[in-house]
Amino acid sequence: MKVVLVGFMGSGKSTVGKLLERELRIPLIDLDSLIEERTGKTIPQIFREEGQERFREIESQLLRELLSSKGSFIISTGGGTPCHKNNAEEINRKAISVFLYAPFETLWERIKGDTNRPLTKLGKEKLKELYENRLPFYTKAHLTVNTEGKTAEEVAEEIKNYLKRRER
Repeated sequence: MKVVLVGFMGSGKSTVGKLLERELRIPLIDLDSLIEERTGKTIPQIFREEGQERFREIESQLLRELLSSKGSFIISTGGGTPCHKNNAEEINRKAISVFLYAPFETLWERIKGDTNRPLTKLGKEKLKELYENRLPFYTKAHLTVNTEGKTAEEVAEEIKNYLKRRER
């Protein structure tokens, strides 16, 4: 089983991924961490030194490598992962995709002071536009979980129940 978590920055992909890893007993791969490990650079460094387009190339290449590999795992993606190079279609072909939805205002409150997210420098209005542009890619997921007002544990439980139903 391959499960891919998608959603905007601050939607809870990493947090929910860790809970699912523990509950389902399958490894979690954080795509951004894997990129940093493979390149020897932080995400902000890659953006600064090589640009966003190069970052997206590396990201797509690693995603495809993971999706083509054997074994079960959960992938926590970056917010833009499904929006580039037909990644959403590739994810849906080779894995079970889960969109962690939250309204923009909720996400903004979670991320606005986070300097490790290069795109927060764009400011609220530009980020809202980015969020709206990405929604059509996110909504291609097999499952959408509204995270508004739910704990990470409740979100993980909802995903776990969906996966159990799919197995039957």
